Amino acid sequence: TSCLHTHVVEIFMRYAVIIVTMVGIMLTVNATARPIVTDGLVSYWSFDADTINDNVIADIWGENDATIVGTPKIVDGYANGGLELDGNREFVSLPNIGNFGRQIGEYTFEVWFKTNDKEKWSAIYRIIHQKKCENIEWATGVTINATFDLHNRNNNKILTKPDSILIERTRIRETGCGSTRSGILNVISDGEWHQLVLTAQAVSVDEIDHLDEFWRNNPIKVSCSRLKVYLDSELITEPLSCSSPPNFIPHVAPIFLGAQNNKGNASGYFEGVFDEVRIYDRALTMKEISRHYTLGVEAVDKLSTVWGALKGRR
Repeated sequence: TSCLHTHVVEIFMRYAVIIVTMVGIMLTVNATARPIVTDGLVSYWSFDADTINDNVIADIWGENDATIVGTPKIVDGYANGGLELDGNREFVSLPNIGNFGRQIGEYTFEVWFKTNDKEKWSAIYRIIHQKKCENIEWATGVTINATFDLHNRNNNKILTKPDSILIERTRIRETGCGSTRSGILNVISDGEWHQLVLTAQAVSVDEIDHLDEFWRNNPIKVSCSRLKVYLDSELITEPLSCSSPPNFIPHVAPIFLGAQNNKGNASGYFEGVFDEVRIYDRALTMKEISRHYTLGVEAVDKLSTVWGALKGRR
């Protein structure tokens, strides 16, 4: 009996060690896996295969499903699945939602992309606005391998410039337009995954040291905002835009991910893979953007609690 008792105790202790070890592993996974930021999140398209049905990509956070145009391929993405566009009349039509388009306010747009193409400029997204200002068609968006004709900056003609990111932001007013353009050289067409994040945030006139006296002493209310652009968690440019009066009109055209939307006509097609597109109604902080950048595929795969919460909202 004593021997049997001892054997039973040994078996119990052996299984207890196994259980404790498994619990320790689970706690380690939960401690190291950092879920995505959901504060202010409006829509999230993961591009995973189980979220795509025919030409519809489910918004796994909100209710703003996207529409596929053309026949792109579902391939391996940065985190699980991604969508590969061939650069020939394929794009994703994202609904115009939140402060990113239909409303005026602070926002964040985040996307992961991968491309080898540098033979032509292409759009991450670009919208040419319906209203002309001073007989010029202004635009909002991000184009890669792109620059403007520096000899004639008063137009929106884009020229090809390898590994150059062109940022445009136009704010349409009832009495005119305000536009900001910024070009940055970065290695982007290298076949590697890159995280691109844009944030727009209101800035008080009193916070801007170098603001022109015209704006500072303007008796009419002045509105200023800063557009910050991050590539792979690094801030690469932060142009400032001020307008008066701030009677802005939001644009209502759909956002073509992977193409330029010129009053409903698509062009400037992207050739490569997109993944993990998110839109927020606030500006994410540098810390939050870095958190997304360092998540990695393995950590994303382990976030079963987060994915369950996201899919439960459908």
